[in-house]
Amino acid sequence: MSKVLIIVGSRREGNSFNLANKLKEELKKDRIISKIITPGNQKIYLCTGCMDCDENGICDFKDDMEDNIKKVLESDALIFITPTRWNTLSGDLKIFMDRLNPLYTKGSLKDKKMISIAIASKGKEEYSSDGAISALSSFADSSKMKVVLTHQFNNCLDCADILEKEDEIKKLASDIKKKISC
Repeated sequence: MSKVLIIVGSRREGNSFNLANKLKEELKKDRIISKIITPGNQKIYLCTGCMDCDENGICDFKDDMEDNIKKVLESDALIFITPTRWNTLSGDLKIFMDRLNPLYTKGSLKDKKMISIAIASKGKEEYSSDGAISALSSFADSSKMKVVLTHQFNNCLDCADILEKEDEIKKLASDIKKKISC
């Protein structure tokens, strides 16, 4: 049985959160256990770049990242969902990624499967989420994770617009199931 951690880069209960819940629901149908975390609603300190984790593989901060790191390690795959602002990922997601440095230094992220999903308020022709996908891919590449799937949702301005894309969500969930089980 696969375990998936869905990391939502938005604090609001809008498109990103709605998509996470829909994916969790779809994955459950195939007995894939998934947990959702929203780093922006947690107590997570900013990385100061002290590099202590490079020495000992542990961050000195005592906050919600301790539990998040356990969840990351227990997961077979990570699904990052981010709204896009200024063609890049959310600040909350970037902070979360920065705080995964202790896992990077120990090589604990190597070969972990990763799915990157960006949600844009504008259309694809305006390249409004390419930068977010690129940033997530760069993170995965640096940490030696395997990006097995990327997806961009477009024209999701209002907080429930994603729910109108039911067929696209079901197709994405099906693709995720295939990618994490192989």
